Order: sequence, then C-alpha cells, then structure tokens
Amino acid sequence: GRLEELLEVYGVFAVAFFARPLGGFLLGLIGDKYARTLSLQISVVAMGVSALVLSILPTNNVGTYKIGPPATILIVIVRIVQGLSVGGEMVGSMLYMVEHVPEKWKCLVSCVPMASAVGGTATGYLVSAIITALLTEDQRVLWGWRVAFALGVPAGAVGFMFRTCLSESHSFSSAIKKFAARHQNQHPFFFALRNAHGAMACLTLLSMLLCGYYAATVWYLQAWLEAFYTSLIAEEFQLSELQGRVLNTFLLYFALAGGALVTAFFIDLKGQNIAQHTLIGASASLLFILSPVLLWLMSLGNRCYVCVAGGQLGNIVVFLPTTATLALFLVAQFPPQLQYTSIALAYNVGQAAFGGTIPFIATAMVVKNEFLLTPSFYVSGLALMGALAVLGLAKVGGMRRALQVRFLLSLHTHLPFVSVRSEKDQKILER
Repeated sequence: GRLEELLEVYGVFAVAFFARPLGGFLLGLIGDKYARTLSLQISVVAMGVSALVLSILPTNNVGTYKIGPPATILIVIVRIVQGLSVGGEMVGSMLYMVEHVPEKWKCLVSCVPMASAVGGTATGYLVSAIITALLTEDQRVLWGWRVAFALGVPAGAVGFMFRTCLSESHSFSSAIKKFAARHQNQHPFFFALRNAHGAMACLTLLSMLLCGYYAATVWYLQAWLEAFYTSLIAEEFQLSELQGRVLNTFLLYFALAGGALVTAFFIDLKGQNIAQHTLIGASASLLFILSPVLLWLMSLGNRCYVCVAGGQLGNIVVFLPTTATLALFLVAQFPPQLQYTSIALAYNVGQAAFGGTIPFIATAMVVKNEFLLTPSFYVSGLALMGALAVLGLAKVGGMRRALQVRFLLSLHTHLPFVSVRSEKDQKILER
C-alpha cells in the first residue's frame, strides 16, 4: 500500500539523521583543533562518494540488477555514511563564513549556509520534477532514480575543488598555534567539560532544543507538506506528483531560501537593534498559533490551489526570522574555541531527534488517526519548545559569560587560546 511504503521510505530517511550527531562531533573535534577547512573537505568528499555509491546500488526486486533484502541493508549503510558526513557540513560552513566577514553583514553571511541547504533540497525537487515529467513510471523505477544521485558526484567534485583553495582565518590559525605550542594533546571541548561542565551542559541542552524546533519545522516545510497534499489527503483532492514537485520547488527556492536571505539582509541593514532571540521567539510563537490553520488550508487540495500554495507560503513566511538569525544566534552562545564541536553536537542531535523523524511521525499520525490536522499540533508543540528554549538561552547570559571568562582566564593559566582585544575583556579578567 502507498501509505505503508511511504512510512518505510521515511524510516530509511531518518536513519541518516541518527548518524549526524556522531559525524558532527567527530568533524567538530577536527575543526576546533586542527582546521575548519579540513573538516569541510572531508565532509564534501564523503557526500560525493555516497552519492556515487547510491547511484549504482542494486535493488531489492526491480529490474535485472536485483539482489533481494541485502539491497535494503546496503542503502541504509550508505545513508549512515551520508549522515556522518553531513553532520559537520552545515556548522563548518556557517563558522567559516562568520569568521571571514565584517560585523556589518554577519547575519546575511551566516544565513547563506542555511539558505543554501534549502536551495539544495529545492534542487533535488527540481531534478525529481524533471525526471517525473520526462520519464514514464517504469523508466523512473528501473533507472531514472539513479540519475538524480549520479548528479551529486560532479557537484561533490566541484565542492572539493573550491574547498582546497580555502584558507583559515587569522584569528583561528593563531589560536591553533598557541594551543599546539603548549598542549598538543588537549582539546578545548574537553577542557570546557572539565572546568565549566554546568555552563556547557545548560547551553548545549537549550541549543539542542532550539535546533530541534528548527530542524523539525524546516523538514516539515521541505519534505512533508508536499507529500501531504499529493498523497495523504483524500485521493480525489490530491495534487498530482508533478504539480506538487513544481509548487514545492518554487516555494523552497524563492520563498524559503530567497526569503531567508532577504530577511537577513534587512536585519543587518535596519534591525541590528532587535535582539536575535526576540525575532526567533516571535517566529516560533506565531507558528505555534497558525500551524493548524495553515495545514487546514492545504488540506483543501485541488479544490483550491491558491489555498495549498498560500498555506505552505504562510508557514514559510512565519518561519523566515528563525531561518535568517539562527546561525548567528548559535555562534554567539559559545566561545570561538568551542563553537564547531558544541554547535555541531547541539544542531545534529536536534536534527536526529526531531528533524529526521518528522516526516515519519507526521505520516504515521495521519495514517493511524485519520485526522489530517494532527501533525500541525505536533509542529505547534515543537514551536512552543523552540520559543521556550530561545527564552532560556536569553536568560542564562551569566552562564555564557562564565564560560567565556573561563577561556579568557586560560590566557594566563592553562590554555592560551584567546587574546584580550578590548578594555571590556581586560575588565572581565580583572574582575
């Protein structure tokens, strides 16, 4: 049955997300101690190789190139490798760009990796729409699906070529050299766990919850809503696969990815006096209220095409302040020496627990309850969790400052990672 198959697909989809925290942690350790660029090169090579392997995998029971159940095991293994590699990709890109940009444009530049990730998903939907339009169903099942994965191979090669040209920021290179001179075998993350474990635990947990809200909502918008109005509402009201792909691709490119960049641009230009946690909290609060109404609009299906597009667009518009500011807000929570490992851990645990699972959970809710709006209440609950998490992070400034002071003090005691750059830093040291 179509719905049972959809649940199985979303189960395999979620597997890669469970590997992300480990990948993010390992690549974060490399990125914080050795080089951001090294982690970025490892991740893009692993993603390109995974795409190549996926494109040549045998199938379970379709065509002449079939091997039975081992094919399912193989695709799960490759998805795990994908998850490991993607785990450090987003955070590494985010940190690298923030470290190389003037203060005036930090929100816009830190938003670029988030918008690019959405744009990548939109490109996947675009390729799928083209394959759906040009090939018959038999052709898609036999070999057409392989084309989409094969296209990831040259993309990975180009990404690796660009990343071999990157250089580390001066501030980060200086920190690595100072650390290596005295403490070759120590890592700043484990130093923080030993010396400021309470602050680390609190900041990381709240960041995980905030990232969980973001991850669940972004995959709800990217991956699940299209399945909702093409497969899960009553059959006579469903949009066709091609209609769904085209609509979703257009909204992801121009509303979510493009809208996030425009929002970040105006925040840098006009809204620097507005606290980032205020924007994220307002966005989450609106989503908490509006999510059921917007999903009801989409449930009208082909009876009102404008309602379907308007419902998805409404979700996206409400979510834009979160997408535009989340990266910069997370970077501000941790000292530079901890950012890669700590943010990668928080971001990827949130992705694993809430992001990768939301298509499966939302579909299961519709199948088992037969009430189409049930997933929207789940999303509202996650939005409330995000609002409370960002409020908590705004209120624990004392812990954040204590962690930063610990690393400033390391200049004169154990770990000389950071330099005192201003009178404010000097006053903190003296106090």
